[in-house]
Amino acid sequence: MPYKDLREFLEVLEDKGELVRLKEEVSVDLEMAAVLRKLAYSKGPAVIFERIKENTLPAVGNVFGTWERVLLATEGVDPEEKAKALTELLAFRPPEGILDAVKSLGELRKVASYFPKRTSRTPMDVEWKEIDLFKLPAIRQWPLEPGRFLTFGATFVRRGESINYGYYRLQVIAKDKFLVHWMPWRRSEAYAFGQDKVEVAVVFGMDPVTTLLGGVPVPPPLEKLFVSGVLRGEGVEVVEGRTVDLRYPANAELVIEGELTGETAPEGPYGDHAGVYSIVKNYPVVRVKAIYSRENPLIPVTTTGKPVLEDGHFILFGQKVVKPLLITILPEMVDFYMPPEGLSYVFVVSIRKRFPGHARKVMSAIWGLTPMIGKILIVVDHDVDVRDWGQVLYAVSAHVDPQRDVVVLEDYPAEELDPSPSTPGLGSKLGIDATRKLPEEYGGKEYPKDVVAPEEIERKADEVLSRLLSQVKRKKQ
Repeated sequence: MPYKDLREFLEVLEDKGELVRLKEEVSVDLEMAAVLRKLAYSKGPAVIFERIKENTLPAVGNVFGTWERVLLATEGVDPEEKAKALTELLAFRPPEGILDAVKSLGELRKVASYFPKRTSRTPMDVEWKEIDLFKLPAIRQWPLEPGRFLTFGATFVRRGESINYGYYRLQVIAKDKFLVHWMPWRRSEAYAFGQDKVEVAVVFGMDPVTTLLGGVPVPPPLEKLFVSGVLRGEGVEVVEGRTVDLRYPANAELVIEGELTGETAPEGPYGDHAGVYSIVKNYPVVRVKAIYSRENPLIPVTTTGKPVLEDGHFILFGQKVVKPLLITILPEMVDFYMPPEGLSYVFVVSIRKRFPGHARKVMSAIWGLTPMIGKILIVVDHDVDVRDWGQVLYAVSAHVDPQRDVVVLEDYPAEELDPSPSTPGLGSKLGIDATRKLPEEYGGKEYPKDVVAPEEIERKADEVLSRLLSQVKRKKQ
């Protein structure tokens, strides 16, 4: 059974020794973030901060600070295996006969079970009489940041019948106001664009799978809550907002309901995931209409800085979820990898190459998905392990002629958090074709063959090696 909420998951972590409680007083001003970074870098446990100097609500952090805890969130199953069900849904075909129709009814019922389930019951039944965002553990994580930020609230926004959510840092500027940092090409920003009235719900402490999916760029028209239902094996319970026309997960810790005022204000600087301060820029102001919570809510907090921190495991989780969908779109793709140290800017993909220019075709398709990924994109052959940097570097070294195999796209949309472009949000892309070349790409000549020994020779060499190593082992005993 999937976890119903964050608390169930934390109980499991505590039973397994993966969660500790800190009774020592810690400040939300620099100190909490420093502790979380130390824990993440050392692959330490999740932590509950029970005593906070500023008398805020208690906080929990580093929940997904190791890949092992991410797998616990998915009940020990690789997220990629769970996500394969999405491709099966996309391959659904109308029934062709009575027996086929009966079978399809069962499949449709299964699909229906993945959709969000509306409920009127929620443990967030405490309405705050006084709206005060400073009672939440909003943190200042780096010295040059101008104030406190809510770092792990999932912001829900609606356009028509579609609902999206994601993580956008929220700078608290008053007891009842904050700034929402969503960039121009983000799906939530696109949902808000052009609407006269934009309402949001910022939800803290959802179930672990729904939480993890908040950091995944799920391609339209799929919605994250539906994908969460697929990965969990059952739909997420959602409740109607009480002051906003919006649905969000019912079994969370706390929700802020609010509305964009139509104003903007300077946001930042903020020490972001690239390990530098991001630019100061105007972002939308949100006025809080209401706050609802459990009796004693526990508020998730995360921190950013040089990798690999907790967000690095969101990168790993996201690529496993998206991989089956990408292979559906690009069937020539065998595998891909975005190392967390690469901030999602470095993307390695292996393909079954079939025609001249095939690597460039794949580059174009990936770059067209979102500006966030693949600033540097390396394409290798199907027999290269994209997670083995030794193999990847060998392919680049052996198969790349820079004047022929390097592609640079200028003036291409980029993530504003990327500090390298001189114009924020407008950068370039680098594509490296590290595949073996076909004759049409190699001056009409056959590409040099790999050195390969006959199988019987390899077998004999393995037998000899085994005997030699046994001798060494006996001498050492």
